[in-house]
Amino acid sequence: MRFGFISHIVGHDPSVVVLQQNIELAILAEELGFDSFWVAQHHFGTQQAHCPSPLVLLSAIAQHTSRIRLGTAVVVGSTEHPLRLAEDAVMVDALSGGRLELGLGAGSDEVTARRFGVDHSRRHELFRGNLDLLCGALTADSDVVPSAPDLRARLWIGTASESGFALAAELGLGVLTGRSSSPLGPRDEIAADRSAQYRHHYQGAGAPRVGVSRSILCAASASDAFTHLRPGIERSLEKAYAAGRFPVDFTAHDYVSTGHSYIGTGLQVREALSEDLVIPHATDVLCNVQPASPSYTAIGESLRIFSEEVIAPWNSVHTTTLV
Repeated sequence: MRFGFISHIVGHDPSVVVLQQNIELAILAEELGFDSFWVAQHHFGTQQAHCPSPLVLLSAIAQHTSRIRLGTAVVVGSTEHPLRLAEDAVMVDALSGGRLELGLGAGSDEVTARRFGVDHSRRHELFRGNLDLLCGALTADSDVVPSAPDLRARLWIGTASESGFALAAELGLGVLTGRSSSPLGPRDEIAADRSAQYRHHYQGAGAPRVGVSRSILCAASASDAFTHLRPGIERSLEKAYAAGRFPVDFTAHDYVSTGHSYIGTGLQVREALSEDLVIPHATDVLCNVQPASPSYTAIGESLRIFSEEVIAPWNSVHTTTLV
C-alpha cells in the first residue's frame, strides 16, 4: 500500500502564503515518509482555493523535494488543450526526475466550464476526445518536448461513475476515487464493486492502480480533530442546505458520524481504514481534509501522527494481495 496526501490549496490567507504553506507541507510529507503529494485544480477561487494551475505548483515543489511522487487530483481535462497539457506535464516530469502522476477528470463545475467556453453537458464527450489526444502525445514517437513516453503509464482518471471506471480499465489508466456526500453517508459498497470490476476488466500493460481518497484528520483525540474540522464542515453544510443536498438539521457531528470523515488518534483512523470496504481494492490511500480547512499547523500535525501511527503499523502488519 502506498500513502499520499491531497491538498486542495485552500485557505483564508493571501494566495502567496497559502501556496508557500503547501510547498512546506509537501516537504514535510516527504520527510515523514509519504509516497505522494497531490494537488487539486480549482478555478476562480471556488471553494476558497488558490491553485488554478497545479502543474506550476508541482514544478515548484519538485525543486524542494527529491523522492515523493507529485500528482494532480485532478486537472479538468474537458477545459484543457491536450497538447498544451502534455507539454506542461512533460516539463514537470523532467524537472522532477520522472515523479509526476497525472490525474484528470471531466469536471463538475458548470460555471467554470462556461467561463472557458465549454458546453458542460458535453464534458464527458470532450474529456474522452482530449484524453485520446493526450495519450497520443505521450508516446515514444511523439514530437512533444521533453520526451516522456512512460508518463502515459502514470495517467489516472478521477471518477466515481461506472462509465469512468470502465474507461480507465479500457485504456489501462489508474483510477482516483473518493466517496459520495449525502445524509445517508457514503455508499462504499458501490465503489468497492466498481473497483473490483475495474481490476477484472483492466487492459493495461502494467498493474491496475486504484487511488482511494478519504477525508482524514489525526489529532491527540477525536474531539480535538473535530474542533479543527468543525468550522469548515459547517461552512460546507451551509452551501449544501442552500442546494437542497442536506436537510437543515444535519449537523457537523452528523457529517462525521455518518462516515464522511475519519478523525481522531492514529489508532482510531487506522481502525476506520481497516473497516473501509474500498481499501482492500486500493493500491494508494490518499488523505485529504475536504470539505473543511483546518490550519496548516493542524494538517502538519495530522501528517506526523498518520505517518507514525497509521503508515508504519499498517506496513508492518498488512500484506496486501490484490486479485
